Amino acid sequence: MKPGQPCFFRAEHHCSIYERRPEHPCRDFVCGWLREGSPFPEDFRPDRLGVMVIPMRWRGREAFVLRSAGRDPDEDLLAWMRDLSARTGSPFFYERDGGRYGFGPPEFQAEMSERVARGEALW
Repeated sequence: MKPGQPCFFRAEHHCSIYERRPEHPCRDFVCGWLREGSPFPEDFRPDRLGVMVIPMRWRGREAFVLRSAGRDPDEDLLAWMRDLSARTGSPFFYERDGGRYGFGPPEFQAEMSERVARGEALW
């Protein structure tokens, strides 16, 4: 188990060991939609959305990773995230059809392209 990774204890729309889940990474992990001051609506609950929104930092800015919790992000979700990114400057990463992608300001795009060229992980 790793933070933000779908877990093998995941059952149909819930954690099968929720009451016994370990402190790390499970109890310590706070999904982006649940964080205080979250910009994400209730519909972004991973069990409803099918995607986890994982908060992270990039150059001191809030950033996010969208990870499958049952499905890849669809175009409606990506459009919502692109709008959030344009309004706030918060970049995001996502996986779709086995590929990894990023969206954000030009300096973010340049840095991620350099990382890919060096063979580094994006997140």
